[in-house]
Amino acid sequence: MEYLSRKLTDYILKKEIIKQNSYDIYQYGFQCFLEVSISTICSIFIALLFHMLPECLFFFLLFIPMRSFSGGLHLKTYFSCFLASILVLISTLLAVKYITVSLIASLILYIFCAILILIIGPVDHPDREVDFHDNRAFKLKTYCTLLFSFLTAIIFSVMGNAKYMFLQAVIFLFICITTLIGRILYKKN
Repeated sequence: MEYLSRKLTDYILKKEIIKQNSYDIYQYGFQCFLEVSISTICSIFIALLFHMLPECLFFFLLFIPMRSFSGGLHLKTYFSCFLASILVLISTLLAVKYITVSLIASLILYIFCAILILIIGPVDHPDREVDFHDNRAFKLKTYCTLLFSFLTAIIFSVMGNAKYMFLQAVIFLFICITTLIGRILYKKN
């Protein structure tokens, strides 16, 4: 992705659309755009392949903000992160498609994982220092996402929707695992 983003940035620099002092900003922006676009397209392709687009969109709705704000394990390269993310998505969708779990068991797993995520708290990566104010903002956004997920869990429980309650539980299980691994790997000495 870095190679392509540099080529795109070189092109707009050559066309005098940007100035040299903005090069790094545009290169980073192109790289982020390319990485997110490829990940999203692949994820949607997988969801369509499995005939599970609504489940995939619900996965995105919870997984992305929770991973963004609660932190946890971060891999060193885009490619390794991409592969891990795709494996998590595929595992989640296949689990929901082929495993039947009772509503109450899914609810218990979800609550257990949500509480563990709250106990562990946001996990900072050593390469990205977070100050007190950022950490506070991340906690607040994590709590808001948890509140939203709790409300959806109540709705799924009242509706008797075991499939989506299990989906939510699996999402939180993966978030809990990556948060716990991040806490262990990145603990401050």
